[in-house]
Amino acid sequence: MPRNNLDLLSLLQEHGAIVEGHFVMPSGFHSQTYIQTSLLLQHPHLAQKIAQAMSDKFPGRADVVMALTPSNSVLAQEVARVRGARAIFASKDSKGNMILKHNFVIKPGETVLLVDDVTVSGRKVLRAEEMIKSAGAKVLGIAVMVDRSMGILPLTLPLRALLSYPIQTFTAKDCPLCASGVPVQEVDDLHKDGKND
Repeated sequence: MPRNNLDLLSLLQEHGAIVEGHFVMPSGFHSQTYIQTSLLLQHPHLAQKIAQAMSDKFPGRADVVMALTPSNSVLAQEVARVRGARAIFASKDSKGNMILKHNFVIKPGETVLLVDDVTVSGRKVLRAEEMIKSAGAKVLGIAVMVDRSMGILPLTLPLRALLSYPIQTFTAKDCPLCASGVPVQEVDDLHKDGKND
């Protein structure tokens, strides 16, 4: 039974975290909508509620909670606090492979719960699952705040989201926003200029 009734969509809207424009996502795909979850996670009381709701999605035991990127380390920390587990985050090497830095270790036989703020393609999840299995550990599943995917993700493990919010993405070649001459805004620039803070 969930311990709280979280209306994530309303929270995102209230905090101006759903931004419209023409964005190039970290994946390289273009989108007219960007979800800036950091605007919620900057508030500890909201981060705690979100973490509890995400943890409730996976009642099984987890030894480790792992964020898929350093930028989601706060999310991993809060979910781990709820579960009494360790919190770590993955990084990328120079070739784009997912690795653990900072002397983080996943031990053989441990169970890992993955967390992410927004999932679009599931590619990061697949890389994380491969890395964890190669360490002799197992994955409980992936808990996400927002599932932006447009359909079935290529995953073998369970993905459970607090909010399903499908948004179409485009390659630069097929982007109707580019074709209409709408100026592009890099997602990194959105964070730099403090828009919607």
